[in-house]
Amino acid sequence: MFNSIEDRALSEHRGSGLFAKKANGKYSLLLPVEGTGENGATPNQLDKTAIGNKQATSVEGRQDNPQKTLPFFLHRDNIAILEGLKNKTVEFLRVLPDFTGFKYSGTVSYMANNTEVGNLEQGQLTITPTTSDEYVENCYDLIEDTVIFTSAIDDVVEATTTGAGNTVIIPITTNPADASVSVQSDTIGVATATYNAETGSVTITGVAKGSAIVTITASKTGYASFNRTVFVVVE
Repeated sequence: MFNSIEDRALSEHRGSGLFAKKANGKYSLLLPVEGTGENGATPNQLDKTAIGNKQATSVEGRQDNPQKTLPFFLHRDNIAILEGLKNKTVEFLRVLPDFTGFKYSGTVSYMANNTEVGNLEQGQLTITPTTSDEYVENCYDLIEDTVIFTSAIDDVVEATTTGAGNTVIIPITTNPADASVSVQSDTIGVATATYNAETGSVTITGVAKGSAIVTITASKTGYASFNRTVFVVVE
């Protein structure tokens, strides 16, 4: 579940956020990160001297674009997004609270580390820029809001093949509230999943012993969609 800063950055265009360009030309959430990385770099200075001139001056040298390193939580959904970006150049937009920002392109890599925050493992996302930062005076019209889940969704649930534990019900709420929700199980022989729009809940039903991954997708016209997955163990 996103924190309040990310909620605002996504749903109200406030706060700071890191966005990536999508196929429709708009920028929307890449994945939740802690911080958005620094932009720009101070040029190296070169000394300039001239024979007969006792005063030395300096001129701008080369300006490097340093890598941007950002912490993120090692959740299955975040890792899936980063795996999908392997060997691709991504166009990023860093949005500031007053809707100014910086555009740049870069490649993405990540690694796991041994840092744990609130019982959640952290990873390290590294963006290697392939272009220089470009200042954008007005980012507002470049941003596409992302549908977000506002209810807590368990990462792992357990079900049984029969009896009272045969079904698991997960309440779903979204922002905006009228977003469409769809659900799919990757192994319907182990667990099925359905969404009831009237009750606003997903029902997962155990079929046979094993495991399955259920993907819950929230979408709405004019918004970027977003996924959450649930790992299901059926005993």
